[in-house]
Amino acid sequence: MARAFAAWCCSMWLACGAAALAHGADDQTPATAPAKTRAAANPLELIPADVLLCWRGRPAEPAGDAPPKANALEVLLAAGSRIFAEQLDAKARLTIDLFGALGHVFRRPFAIALLDARAVPTGKRPGSRRVDDLKVIVVVDVGGEAEPMLKIVQRIVNAHTDAAHATLRIARAAGWRYQELSDKRLPDWSRFAWGRLGRFFVVTVGRDVWPQVAETAAGRRASLLHDGWVRAVRTSYAPDPLIEVYVAVQRIRQRLDPFVDGRATAFFKAFGAERIDRSHWVLGFRGRALYCVAHHQIGGKTVRRLYADPDNRLPRLLATVPDSARYAIYHLPMRQFLPRLISGLYATRSPAERALAWRRWQQVQQELGLDAQRDALDFLGDYIVLHNDPPHPLRMPLAFTTLIEIREQPDRVRQTLETLCKAWQQALEKDAREKRIKNPARVYRDEDGIWFVQFGPVAGVAWTFTDRYIVTSWSPQALREYLAKAGPAIGRR
Repeated sequence: MARAFAAWCCSMWLACGAAALAHGADDQTPATAPAKTRAAANPLELIPADVLLCWRGRPAEPAGDAPPKANALEVLLAAGSRIFAEQLDAKARLTIDLFGALGHVFRRPFAIALLDARAVPTGKRPGSRRVDDLKVIVVVDVGGEAEPMLKIVQRIVNAHTDAAHATLRIARAAGWRYQELSDKRLPDWSRFAWGRLGRFFVVTVGRDVWPQVAETAAGRRASLLHDGWVRAVRTSYAPDPLIEVYVAVQRIRQRLDPFVDGRATAFFKAFGAERIDRSHWVLGFRGRALYCVAHHQIGGKTVRRLYADPDNRLPRLLATVPDSARYAIYHLPMRQFLPRLISGLYATRSPAERALAWRRWQQVQQELGLDAQRDALDFLGDYIVLHNDPPHPLRMPLAFTTLIEIREQPDRVRQTLETLCKAWQQALEKDAREKRIKNPARVYRDEDGIWFVQFGPVAGVAWTFTDRYIVTSWSPQALREYLAKAGPAIGRR
């Protein structure tokens, strides 16, 4: 019953784990540290059980004993930050630094959790909200060697705070020492804390969050790993999946609805998931093939769903995957999924914005003389294939090739989608002319039928239509390389 919402979530989790496809302070461990914490082997043992959302991941390849080297993306971010330092404002520099830090986190076993959130009206326009409270936990398995993480934290702190506004204090919780930073220029909830818990390095955002993690590590609070339902469903999975995600659907709705005018419930309802209590997802590889499995708790019962099946051997689908590529085959009926995805995204907007978007979409279709559902979506198939060929030189997480099945009437589907793409292209150009600005993104179509988005001098995502598939890849050149390799298997004319 929650199939559509679950399908959307599994595609999100695949995006989060697509790196697999794309491939200071002194020692803070006191002599009296709780024995339970020293024995903890899984980051989830440090995540409180009443968390709203949690994502646990590990590198696609074991890190081994040697310190992991920086990947190309981290190097690129660092270089860009230095080269364009004068053109970047403080917020942009902080964003770049945080992305670089996340790159380091993702090279170790980790868990990232949302413990709580709250929003209040901004008063600027109807329906607008700003964050009034946020509690986030990041746990990284550093094997007891915290120095690299400490250096990253120290560098960010030094670059984005000053003694006149910031206060740094050393505190203890459940026998563990940690540091907490606050800044007078930021809201009171914006507390940044860090410290070691055995083999783990823990960073938190929010008031009194780090102490909650320490109490969980010491066994004074229940952890997500030892939650009865989570523990039960985890036993049915293959050992140590690449990614696992926990979503407390009902708790998210109860917590956020009062502050966002019921939009959390509207979001889940758009996917037919309003009756789900909570969900647990895993993604991993069996050989070259990715699996995606979920358990949903609904009305006290547990339902298991398989979304990406590593044993799928449909010849027409396997023929689209190069021999050496890692891949995933999702059962995801796009004629149902895409409308629900769009509805879910717009459910997070104000009623006025949703109504305006709906009127504009109806107007566009009427002016073009088409119906996207009738003329394109209804003819799409039940499967979507993703693989990592050709590989991105920087191993960007979302840089994979995607194929969406066209079940029937490919000419009608192609004509409809080509018309919509041209309308998008013309709308961007018209907007630029009317506002007398140079749009940062433009849409182009090459003579060989390949569409792509151009961001300044950089050509981004590209797509085309064959007799069997809608094919996308991370650049026009990557798409052409794959099309040449795939040939008749994808219905290319």
